[in-house]
Amino acid sequence: MSVRRIPRLLQAPAVILLLIWMLVPLSMTLYFSFIRYVLNSMRHPEWTKPSIENWRGFGNYQFVLNNKDFLLAIQNSLLIVCSILFLTVILGVLIAVLINKTFPGQGIVRVLLISPFFVMPAVNAVLWINMILDPVLGLQGVAIGGINELIATLRALPLLGGFFAMWPELVPISFRATQTSAWAVIIMVTWQWTPFAVLIFMTSLQSEDQQQKEAAILDGASTWSQFRFLTLPHLGRPIAIVVMIQAIFHLSLYAEIEIVSRGNGNKNLPYLIGEFANNNIGAASATGIIAVILANIVAIFLLRMVGKTLME
Repeated sequence: MSVRRIPRLLQAPAVILLLIWMLVPLSMTLYFSFIRYVLNSMRHPEWTKPSIENWRGFGNYQFVLNNKDFLLAIQNSLLIVCSILFLTVILGVLIAVLINKTFPGQGIVRVLLISPFFVMPAVNAVLWINMILDPVLGLQGVAIGGINELIATLRALPLLGGFFAMWPELVPISFRATQTSAWAVIIMVTWQWTPFAVLIFMTSLQSEDQQQKEAAILDGASTWSQFRFLTLPHLGRPIAIVVMIQAIFHLSLYAEIEIVSRGNGNKNLPYLIGEFANNNIGAASATGIIAVILANIVAIFLLRMVGKTLME
């Protein structure tokens, strides 16, 4: 036996198992997307079984595309994913650069910054929507109530009272409402995933060439110039990795949307799949295939955009 074949033979079981693990579910989903497969169909009992005789062609895809919530789900998915990616990358880079410098308590600060990433998504959503963003009992309601009380006190002052009398009374935002529920999801997921970006960027900054920075300082380069022309290009590949991984995960958000609004005006593709999966497996499978295609398009577009901007 050739020496070159031994590593391939040793790797073959793992590779074959991984392919089966990936291809079997995808193949079943693709098959279900082309047949009529409805779990509770009183008029057509034959549709309750995934039989090839129930072939529908592209009928499930047409049904999904004509659904009134499909366009909303696409828009919401793109809004949530792109907003989270933008915020986590910006905050992650800034925080990583800030804590990369030596200061007292650096280890404790790093542990505290990373800890939100280990909170379960459902727990994260419950804490944020009830304890922080709630307009009555949350920190938002308490803070706005305190500000309104302070303004009311300042209005009674003899000289400055007229100035503060022009200030409007602040009203808490209801983040469970249709117009704002998506932003609640963006806030809580950004808080949870920024530590992941910080961890990746902080690790990458450890390998930054310090001699180049010292030479730039001797040449009189400003702090912004060092960051723009040395640090940011060095973080190009880590940013691409963060974008790719987070885009995949955030396109599958479900628990946060369910807890915040139960899909009331805030559905994304995974939530729409969940609604279809309660009965219409064919439509749910078609939506899943569309979601896979969309995820690949978004990932390729973001990677190319980041690569052209930072890696050149």
